[in-house]
Amino acid sequence: MAVKLFSYRRGNTLLHRIPAGIKILFLMGISIAVFAGKHVNVSVTVICGALSLMAFFLSDAKFSTLKSVTFVFVLGAFVTLFSALVLLPHEGAVAFCSFAGIDPVGIKYGALYTVRFFITALAAQCVFETTSALEIQNSFECAQNAVAKVFKPVKKMNPALVLSLAINFIPEVFATWNRVDLAVRARSAAKGKNKFSLRILGVRLTAFFLCLLERAESKRMAVLNRG
Repeated sequence: MAVKLFSYRRGNTLLHRIPAGIKILFLMGISIAVFAGKHVNVSVTVICGALSLMAFFLSDAKFSTLKSVTFVFVLGAFVTLFSALVLLPHEGAVAFCSFAGIDPVGIKYGALYTVRFFITALAAQCVFETTSALEIQNSFECAQNAVAKVFKPVKKMNPALVLSLAINFIPEVFATWNRVDLAVRARSAAKGKNKFSLRILGVRLTAFFLCLLERAESKRMAVLNRG
């Protein structure tokens, strides 16, 4: 089975033993720092990249961790393509026909975007791989209890539950896609249909969203039953 993106991996590495709250703040800090501002800050990007690599090695440097974030380069290629492709080429663009060309600035933007996206995706993968859903929920509840000592209505609003449910639902999205994809592939292989078709893609997407809605409804009912 393919590696589930942002799914928890049991272990006893140094990153596993770091408190969940610290890892969540670490991830938020990297995400904000890398994408802050209109222009790329090279020094900040390099530091954030080094921190992401440090998290990768502290999580026991599994090859599956790198393999699971290769989707970044596919998305980055699309961003680069659409950023670089220009109609009616202007000065500085490389025209390959009378009405279209490639803008080097767009290529640079797409490449830098891909690098920044990879840094944040790698950091997120390392954090989610080494932090269980229960640890994330407990960290939010501890922060909520601390705030509730000063601002008591926070306890009644219970934002910790909402945030933990939202964050912990992210791995389930990718896990659900893996299950649906495997089911469709197995059924297609049994019928000798391994070629791409829009009908099979439609079936795959329909099943994916229906499974997600069912899972979300189950979580909603569980929360209601708890109180």
